[in-house]
Amino acid sequence: MSISRHGDWISAKVGDEIVMMSAEQGKYIGLNDVGARVWELIETPHSIDGVVAALIEEFDVTPELCRAEVESFVEKLRENKAIEDVA
Repeated sequence: MSISRHGDWISAKVGDEIVMMSAEQGKYIGLNDVGARVWELIETPHSIDGVVAALIEEFDVTPELCRAEVESFVEKLRENKAIEDVA
């Protein structure tokens, strides 16, 4: 199973961060550099494993911590209807 962006969320890069906004949801989310990288990665469908593997290569993080943080972040995106599961 993979995840991908969903809905009317628009984003703008501000330095190393990304600010996302959904007019439909009436919400905005600010992403740090790691969250911004996840958002960039899931512009096309990626598995959680693929996202974790990419982040481990790019950031100084243990696989266990990376997976836990990615899963938590993905859940936040899912709650805000910013992503969808794709086959």
